[in-house]
Amino acid sequence: MEKENKEKKKTELPEIDGIPVFPFKPDSMKVSNFRVIEFGDLKTDDDIGHLIHLLFREPECDFFYYYQDGGPIDAALQKAVNAGDILMRETEWRYFRHPKFKRDYIKIPKHDIRWEWEKEVAEKGPEFVKARLELSSRKRTEIEALQKVELEEYFREKIRKQKYNYDVFLSYSDRDRDEAKSIYEAISNLGGRVFMAPKVIDPGEDFAEEIRQALAGSKELWLLVSPNSIKSEWVISEWGAAWVLKKRIIPILLRCAPDTISERLRRLQCIDMHKCFDFIKEKFEKRNG
Repeated sequence: MEKENKEKKKTELPEIDGIPVFPFKPDSMKVSNFRVIEFGDLKTDDDIGHLIHLLFREPECDFFYYYQDGGPIDAALQKAVNAGDILMRETEWRYFRHPKFKRDYIKIPKHDIRWEWEKEVAEKGPEFVKARLELSSRKRTEIEALQKVELEEYFREKIRKQKYNYDVFLSYSDRDRDEAKSIYEAISNLGGRVFMAPKVIDPGEDFAEEIRQALAGSKELWLLVSPNSIKSEWVISEWGAAWVLKKRIIPILLRCAPDTISERLRRLQCIDMHKCFDFIKEKFEKRNG
């Protein structure tokens, strides 16, 4: 009798409130990777968009959708199925909510009820249908093509940013620092990137080399033309180098009449200082919009 009780204890399964649980996993059983989706989880197009994202990103995962037998599926899911974006595969019946665990379902065959608690669960119902959701090959191809376009655009933008570290190289005389600073701040406040030597170059760095690199890495050179800057050899060198590099040069006239500047600059479209801030706002707000 004692031997029989020991053998019985070996074969009995541990229980939680009378429901047997399996405390081990056979070596031959593979670890499953799945997600449970219930009726009501997919109410909106955004919910479907998120599901499609997961189906695309996790092809190794099984997505099981449960809905009441004889009842409808989520309208947003039905729309995606009708559109051919999502497929419902391997439909199975006779699933019931687990009495102890949320978002967990158990299959109880009608003619193979092994436990008393299974009988009770099946009698109380309701019965659910399980379907495996898949992303259609057409939708997967569509997303892959879109990703390719987005990736190409990403690298295009990255190359553009690498090529141009600054939107504007601001060339000015140190005596016009206050006016130059106001232009710098107006552009920066709208998200523009400005090279203004004293604000950018750290102590100890090679001034001439930083100027050269900044000029090469700027889209445009804005030249603050004043009685001070037209006599500055450094300013003349900066806009002369920009001319050679075929940069767009925008002269901004500060207390300086057009007929007092060089002929080469006069051929360019100049802006008066008092109109400069309207120009900045229009240029950078348009870009941001």
